[in-house]
Amino acid sequence: MGCNFRFRAAALTLFMLAPMAVLVSACGGSSTTARLRGRLLTSADLPAGWSSVATTGTPRLTSTPCLAGVAKNRTGWSYQTTAFVEGQSIPSLGEALATGAEVDRAWNSFDHELAGCHSATLVVGGTKATATIRRLAFPAIARTSAVYEWAFTSAGIRVGFDLVLFETGRYAGELTYADLGTPPTATVEAFVEAAVAKAQTGSTAPVPDAISIASAPVQSAATRLGIVAYRAIGSGPPLVLITGYSATMESWDPRFVDALAQRYRVITLDNAGVGKSAGLPAPLTIDAMADQTSALIDTLHVGRADVLGWSMGGMIAQALTIRHPNQVRHLVLCASFPGNGSNVRPSRRALNAFESGEPKQVMTALFPANQTAAQNTYLAAVSSYPATPSVPATVLAAQRQAVDAWWNGTDPAGTAAARIVVPTLIADGTADQLDPIANSHTLAGLIHRARLQLYPGAGHAFLFEDQSTFVPLIESFLGR
Repeated sequence: MGCNFRFRAAALTLFMLAPMAVLVSACGGSSTTARLRGRLLTSADLPAGWSSVATTGTPRLTSTPCLAGVAKNRTGWSYQTTAFVEGQSIPSLGEALATGAEVDRAWNSFDHELAGCHSATLVVGGTKATATIRRLAFPAIARTSAVYEWAFTSAGIRVGFDLVLFETGRYAGELTYADLGTPPTATVEAFVEAAVAKAQTGSTAPVPDAISIASAPVQSAATRLGIVAYRAIGSGPPLVLITGYSATMESWDPRFVDALAQRYRVITLDNAGVGKSAGLPAPLTIDAMADQTSALIDTLHVGRADVLGWSMGGMIAQALTIRHPNQVRHLVLCASFPGNGSNVRPSRRALNAFESGEPKQVMTALFPANQTAAQNTYLAAVSSYPATPSVPATVLAAQRQAVDAWWNGTDPAGTAAARIVVPTLIADGTADQLDPIANSHTLAGLIHRARLQLYPGAGHAFLFEDQSTFVPLIESFLGR
């Protein structure tokens, strides 16, 4: 399975310049303003998919006595700010740049106050949230730098942002990077290096596209079975992710993919007829989609890849391993189904909810009903991708027929799971409504020496819900 909707988490658009509100003074004269604006980051300095936004509506600080002293004397320096967002909500980036005779004193004072600050109250979208604050170890960048981690929960979603103070020559800066959970240090460091270079010289090399799968460009590979659209991120051994019914590349939680990309070259793709990927002759089959995936692996010259398939993508991954065994090194099957006709099908109620396309119903099919925080976090995460068209109805119908053939045991590869001899990890959540857990047990019995890992209380999207433990398991299983 997958998801065929888009979510725009406008309430989570976090332009994290809130701490800067404590420091601000007059913006300065026109010449100072122009000089500062010329040293701030712009959209051209950022990866594809990032765009500038207005800083109005910024979360504001209230009841934070530990920062009260900073606001007492705000003369002798001027500032300008800018803010950006990737996709529609999060991650987000804010920068402030200041200059003036007293700017060093102001920044030193801010650092001193933050060092003694352990919590703060934010107002986000009209709702109060308590943020915890702690100093982080961080590579020294520019003449001075200090980094503070802020973390809070809003609408059940944990949000973190790193606040970096730096000084370079005549300028002092503040950069804030907000993301779901804990912002990746390497990403924050790349943005800070770009901001420092821009402040120092007035220009900077663009931040690399491959910081996140959400900002990695969509590429097209001309394969023997037509164009296949894909994204790639990271370096290292190749890891191919195959998504499921009604899903696009944008259905992968960026946090999950980015975590894997720390050790692997991760490749995500659109299945046949989805996005810019070429359609295949009717009737569409799981085997045909596996052959097209094989053609992409050939075209990209990745050799023998590790392959992870989710739901219908797990069926495609099984067929790929059976039909093209020399292309698969390890196999990870997430919430997948056996194809020998012995599977347990999901209830009509679960299928109707999933196929409705209505975000709330789809989420209750992917996640347990009591996991609203996990649902909201996933929706916010996938909203960082650029908007893409929904999967055409004709393609959905063709995929449904292909899945039915697999379930019915009439797909040739579906009946040959015993031929899979590569190391195989099978995983699912015990509360999966779209793939009853009995199917994972059946698969584990069909595939020689397969390892089975179940996540108690998790649903069909367990790999995102429990990614903090599932990603390390994948890395350990792949063993490189």
